[in-house]
Amino acid sequence: MFNDAQNTSRRSLSRNLSTTLSLAITLVLVTVLVLGFSIHALWPLFTLPLAFALGAIVSPTDAVAVKSITANVGLPQRILNTLENESLFNDATGIVALELSLAALRTGHFSVTQGVLEFLYVFFGGLLIGAVLGYLIVSLRILLRRRNIGAVQILLPIQLLAPFIVYFVAESVGTSGILAAVAAGLIHGVEHDHLQLTSTKVQFVSQTTWQIISDILNGFVFVLLGLTLPTVVVTLINQHTVQIFILLGIAVLIYLITSILRFIWVYFGFIKINLHHYPKQMISALIATGGIHGTVTLSMALSLPFIVAGHSFPMRNELIFVAASVILLSLLVPTFVMPLLLPKPAQIAPQLDLHLVRNDMLDYAISQLKNGNTTPAQQAVLETLYQQKEDYTRPDREQVRQFFSQAQAAEQTALTEIKQRGELTPELEAWYQRFLTSSDYMTQISTGRFLLLRLKLIFKFRGRFFHRKYRANTQSPQFKQQREQFVKKIKQQRQQLALIEEYGYNAVASFLNQQTTPETYPAVALVRQSYNVRHRRFSNTEAANQEQMHLFIAAFQSEYDFVEQQLREEKITTIIASQLREQISYDEIVYMQNSRTDE
Repeated sequence: MFNDAQNTSRRSLSRNLSTTLSLAITLVLVTVLVLGFSIHALWPLFTLPLAFALGAIVSPTDAVAVKSITANVGLPQRILNTLENESLFNDATGIVALELSLAALRTGHFSVTQGVLEFLYVFFGGLLIGAVLGYLIVSLRILLRRRNIGAVQILLPIQLLAPFIVYFVAESVGTSGILAAVAAGLIHGVEHDHLQLTSTKVQFVSQTTWQIISDILNGFVFVLLGLTLPTVVVTLINQHTVQIFILLGIAVLIYLITSILRFIWVYFGFIKINLHHYPKQMISALIATGGIHGTVTLSMALSLPFIVAGHSFPMRNELIFVAASVILLSLLVPTFVMPLLLPKPAQIAPQLDLHLVRNDMLDYAISQLKNGNTTPAQQAVLETLYQQKEDYTRPDREQVRQFFSQAQAAEQTALTEIKQRGELTPELEAWYQRFLTSSDYMTQISTGRFLLLRLKLIFKFRGRFFHRKYRANTQSPQFKQQREQFVKKIKQQRQQLALIEEYGYNAVASFLNQQTTPETYPAVALVRQSYNVRHRRFSNTEAANQEQMHLFIAAFQSEYDFVEQQLREEKITTIIASQLREQISYDEIVYMQNSRTDE
């Protein structure tokens, strides 16, 4: 309840406060009274206190269940907000009504005046205590942030403990702990609105943690139902088989009565929902079927005591069975009825495929990157974007061989150009041709033959030096001078080779970019990867990493621009746009985490 309250829209709640209170207080009390007298009249074994207790248990609705059932129905947002706001407060009303019914069961009498006064104290007292304590806890969190003590490890435990502290304080003075937790959650939601983009790490971790806790707790309650319900059913069967059918009939009657009361409440104007383009009957029917029960109803049923006034609680199993049956009915009926009530949307355009739109987005980012200079970092980013398209297939061997030959021809053409300009001496050309030969063996011959070639080249280029090394006196100044001259010559030649290789690599990369299509991508990617591995032996790794990071950021921005452009031109829906932005955000987070790990 605390988590639902801090995530609810305060603006919507304030605008529809009278509607929310009408549904959460007045309608719940009317429902409890009508159900109490109806159940007692139908089956006198349910005494009035027990009948009122059952009415109180099945009155509250559940926000999580409402969201789950209506997720794919297309329920109007104003109706959905009304149902969610109602579920925040009607739980407390149901719990207070249940406590009053149990008190009447223990004492044997019930005072209307005392009951009304106790209800007012419990209800509004819980709201007041929750608001005050919530404000104090929020003030403490703000004070810690101002004193630079705003670490997640400190602020998050305070927020997680807040609803429990507020609940137990409110319960200790006899007010509603549930409403106190709701009020504290609303105050925490106000704090969240004011923070916006500040303390983003705390907000991100907090929201994720609360989502996990909420899912675990809701799942736990229904697991508990799965463990309890079979025992209840077996016990009832052992008593009387016919009794189960009577209880099922009572559950159906309860669901019908609560749905009819909700329909009447809206249709006759006890609440106002301004949806002029929807008929009143449709709005009333949607609110009626939207009264879905879930966690709170089940929790209240399972919390019934085993002993009351020194005796076993009467018909406890029967109450749990009826409550569980009502929950199942309230979950099943809207699933089938709501789509029939809502008008079918006009099929103006065919449904967009998210995967195809995402591929178009990646193609746009790729085209933007190709407009820049061809660099190894650019090729690495392009490789990643192509892989994201998820259309990689096994390359054709003949196509790969053809692209290798054409890439080598493109590099030879580039070497001819710089040779004609006088930037390539015959000696450097001979060295570089040997290097190209080794690279060609690397991609086209077996590993064993490649290693033999490398050894041959090593002995050919360095054999004379090592021969001298073992013949000369290593301590002589002449040998040291020769070694320094040789190392200096090797470094100069390597620098010159790096410049030549850069020129040839750019020519190959430009050729491969021109040949890249969805059909040729697998073969081109294999050739590009081979040249990237070769080029990394000459490139500046740190500078390349920095350039690659900037290119990734530019690619992400291009993807965002594509989404905004498509949305402005109404080529995609807001839902598709939201899903694409979410995917881009996840890609950014993963990339930043991987970059931090590499460092």
